[in-house]
Amino acid sequence: MFEKAPAIADSRRMDVLDLKKHLADICHRASERWLTAGSGGNISMRIPGTDRYLCTATGVTFRDTAPENIVEMDVHGDQVGGFDWKPSKEYRWHAGIYATCPDAGGVVHSHSTATMAFGICGITPPHMTGQARAHLKDIQIVPYADAGSEKLRDLVVDVYRRYADTRIVLLANHGLAASGPTLLEAYNRAEIVEDSAQAYLHCRLLGREPNLDF
Repeated sequence: MFEKAPAIADSRRMDVLDLKKHLADICHRASERWLTAGSGGNISMRIPGTDRYLCTATGVTFRDTAPENIVEMDVHGDQVGGFDWKPSKEYRWHAGIYATCPDAGGVVHSHSTATMAFGICGITPPHMTGQARAHLKDIQIVPYADAGSEKLRDLVVDVYRRYADTRIVLLANHGLAASGPTLLEAYNRAEIVEDSAQAYLHCRLLGREPNLDF
């Protein structure tokens, strides 16, 4: 009967390994969609039923993310696994979102070009489609703070505390944060806001102001 304990431990490791594979797959999708450049951006997902989450490693591109370089963290911002790698410098506000929002299952931080342009200008992109309106809700924006700083963590977490339905936060002169009940939904929202931002800019390139009365 003493042989059952290792089986339980092996089962949990397999579950976490599957989650790491899913996170790596989302990173590869983000790379293919050019949602960031170089090693910029970071992605995380909650380990269901725990106070822990998985996070991409610092200095590792989305393209090169793999299960073996994904880091395990807790919602207090402490590293609890994968000590051969260090978490992304943005781990503070990832942890803060999970601690503040029990329903958050995934967070995607990208440096998506069109959306980033809006943040640099200090404005939020309009919802160009019914899909954007349904999936994104009100988009929030926070002023610039150094990447990885406690100030940026406080700015991002404060938005989630004040606006419970937050799904997209623009980080001025930096990028965006997209969250969702699952990692896949968070990723989809990051794609949708970028597509919406690009559509707006393309309308302006055509010399027309887009029709938003729909």
